[in-house]
Amino acid sequence: MFLLPVYLFAHPHIMLSTSLEIEYSNSMCDGIWVEWEFDRFFSISIINDFDLDKNGIFDSNEVKEIEENAFSNLKNYGYFIYLRSDNERYNPEDISSFSARSSGEKLYYRFFISLKDRNLNDFYISVFDPTYYCAVDYIENGSIVGQGSGTLPELELLENKDYPVFYNPYGTATDMTAYTKWEPGLQTAYPKEVHVYFP
Repeated sequence: MFLLPVYLFAHPHIMLSTSLEIEYSNSMCDGIWVEWEFDRFFSISIINDFDLDKNGIFDSNEVKEIEENAFSNLKNYGYFIYLRSDNERYNPEDISSFSARSSGEKLYYRFFISLKDRNLNDFYISVFDPTYYCAVDYIENGSIVGQGSGTLPELELLENKDYPVFYNPYGTATDMTAYTKWEPGLQTAYPKEVHVYFP
């Protein structure tokens, strides 16, 4: 499960900042590297729980424990990643190359989403928690074009006013319900999208 400390205030409880790195070839996106930087409070919680030798570095066994006990459950929430091509929005079915590191009192997750079978050259990426337990932002200049061959893709962070997500602002600290349509009492959010396209 995603280890979530219980705080005494309303949603959201965890803050994370995202940066994206695009892998590409021949004017197609091969995949996306996603990196998350967590707020100090959640970071300290994970570091204290999993850096068992207290040396400030996660070894391979510690990273495996973090992945299994503080990350893998996010598959139930599409890893907070939403891809949109035209009007179709979907989550990645799986990720690979998960890693975790700490720097000072900050925790970082990094993982890869393969898109080779999607043939994408004009699409949108949103990073958000559909339960609104985690607030997501983008690191300034955090959309990075990675290594590749052929034409460089363009990346643009856009406000989204057409593809909403719904959440319960009064949910408890253990409420991880994901809503796909509006219901009475829910709020509506429009997560920002990174537009990736090849000119």
